[in-house]
Amino acid sequence: MIRPSAKKIVSRGFLAAAGACFLFGTAVTVGDVVLRAAASRNIPGAIELTSLSIGLGALLSMPVCYAMQSHVTARLLSELMPNRFGRPLGLMGAAVSAGFAGLLFWIMAEAAAEKIGSPETTADLGLPIPAATAIVAAALAACLIAALAGLRYALKNDRSW
Repeated sequence: MIRPSAKKIVSRGFLAAAGACFLFGTAVTVGDVVLRAAASRNIPGAIELTSLSIGLGALLSMPVCYAMQSHVTARLLSELMPNRFGRPLGLMGAAVSAGFAGLLFWIMAEAAAEKIGSPETTADLGLPIPAATAIVAAALAACLIAALAGLRYALKNDRSW
């Protein structure tokens, strides 16, 4: 029996959680449409539930993209001259990704720290804003860790040095 690596287990966990968020958002939307058509009622807070779940799903899929370096790229120069541009641009992309992930985490961690103890809640469901910002900051921390892992991988596998 082949045991999956820790990287695969963590990646699958993040993707499963992201998929669950997307399915939940879809179920709320479909349920709301069906309930409106069948009973002239709606699901309270359906728009907020859908928005939050889809947003969280996107956030939870980001660490996997960073770690696997599977984000969207344009390969103009690296296709023309792969030996000359491929590795240096891949390394630069990994470094910029790590910097961007760090910046996103820093901004959100600062916002989450400012919200601690705040009585603010979401408009429809009354969910606490401090908890929501803390969850986003934690997801962005995972993005930073994954981006740093991707950078480490790019540095380790770069043979141009």
